[in-house]
Amino acid sequence: MDESLGAVSGAELSGPSLPVPRWLRFGVGIALLLELAIGLGLRFGVSQPLWLDEALSVNIAKLPMSQLPGALRQDGAPPLYYVLLHLWISVFGSSASAVRSLSGLCSVATIAVAAVVFRRLWGNRVALLATALLVAAPFAIYYATEARMYALVMLEVTLLLGLVDLSLRRPRPLVLLGLVVVVAALLYTHYWSIYLLAAVGLWLGFRIWRSPRSERRAPVRTLLALAGGGVCFLPWLPTFLYQAAHTGTPWGEPPPLSIPVDLIGWFTWNQAAIYQVPSLHAKVLIAGYLGAMVLGLVAVATGSLTVAGTWLVQPRARLMGWLCFGTIGFGSAAALLAGSVVTARYAAVAFIPLIVLLALGLDSFGAPLLKVAVAVVLAGTSLWAAWDNRATARTESVLVAKVLTHHASAGDVVVFCPDQLGPSTLRLLPPGRFRTIGFPRFGPVVRINWVDYEVAVHRADPTKFALATMALAGPTHHVWLAWSPHAWGLHGKCGQLEGALAAQSSAVVTWLPVLDHRFFQPMALTEFSPLVVHPVPSPAPGPAGALG
Repeated sequence: MDESLGAVSGAELSGPSLPVPRWLRFGVGIALLLELAIGLGLRFGVSQPLWLDEALSVNIAKLPMSQLPGALRQDGAPPLYYVLLHLWISVFGSSASAVRSLSGLCSVATIAVAAVVFRRLWGNRVALLATALLVAAPFAIYYATEARMYALVMLEVTLLLGLVDLSLRRPRPLVLLGLVVVVAALLYTHYWSIYLLAAVGLWLGFRIWRSPRSERRAPVRTLLALAGGGVCFLPWLPTFLYQAAHTGTPWGEPPPLSIPVDLIGWFTWNQAAIYQVPSLHAKVLIAGYLGAMVLGLVAVATGSLTVAGTWLVQPRARLMGWLCFGTIGFGSAAALLAGSVVTARYAAVAFIPLIVLLALGLDSFGAPLLKVAVAVVLAGTSLWAAWDNRATARTESVLVAKVLTHHASAGDVVVFCPDQLGPSTLRLLPPGRFRTIGFPRFGPVVRINWVDYEVAVHRADPTKFALATMALAGPTHHVWLAWSPHAWGLHGKCGQLEGALAAQSSAVVTWLPVLDHRFFQPMALTEFSPLVVHPVPSPAPGPAGALG
């Protein structure tokens, strides 16, 4: 990598260049236009209601700008996405389609930026393949349809790659300033960016150490720009340290040792599908991703139908392999040490390098027809998997809200256990009609206070909570419990709360049973009638003179 990140400097790195028939070029052009139309449509075509994290994001972003730091101190996230969403909502409103369109726009911008960056770093063939894979990628499409920060993260990572390459070629002040801004933006968008930036910094340090003194100027300036972005994060550092100590991820279990490999598989599904039995297209896509990734790391074309592989990573794939697996490795190790949770969406910081590895794998086939055929199968399977986004139910809140709206009376008490089920449901309920509380804190559920959440769960007594809830409802109102029997980190207390409420009720009606595998955020809904105690009548007075 003497000149750039891609190390595209000869046929020995890129494979043989075979002539491409005119009919094949025409067919590829038509296929790309069709894929682009479908991919863009899928990025804006989801009508599912917002689930927990999305509803929380919107509720936080709707606060006055001055209140965002305090709300995020309890939530555990950095502020940039929420600031952008706050501004977006002020213009376009807070409907599900409006708030998700910000992520969709970021995803479309990522495609455009990636096409330029990939072409400069790896040449036309790899750029075409990588862009096609990115357009169809189910992971990218899914997070383009979520009101969360992950589509923004992918855009920032793509910009980071382009700016690091520019700064190594021409370390001009404007380029270095842009790199400082993008590094700061990544840190203020998602904390897993720390692991990606650590991987980039280590690579730059290694490059400086291995380079002659006369060639160190550009990588040194690039590393200083990376550090400058880190300095910009210092004002938020106290909040970050507080969040790290008190919020964390109390809703899950620490990751298994296999998590780095699991994450590669999860990149092929949406998060609602990873708890289901993999479908045929999911299995094909996993096999295709793993095969293309391995080829991208170790293989180059030696002829029209042959490839050569070694035990060493090919020069053009070394940095992307390091950024992908180094980032995932650092993040997974930190999670194991801290006992926190890892989910596929956290690894969005490593997804763009993975896409490049997949494209390099497809480019290892020398014959243009074979290259295109494999790419069409992989992109087509990706779009098939991404189509599931339209049908996968992210939350059962719409069914819960429908039952409550039509059957609950004004003033009834609605309890959410855990409180995490509340934000997505409250969006769909008539405002002010019900009194709503959440377990374990017996507080409001518009936003979730994640500070020392495990301690709050441990201290919460379902029996006392049930007594307080029935007292709040009084003798004239019913209690409705929207709950999940298998909620992570609740240790079965929602089921205990359901039993305690039943013991204090004169009648129990189950409106919605538990359907764990139909929804990413499943809920059960149970109604409890007040326990009516009839007073014992006084004995009627007997006839005069009779003995009582």
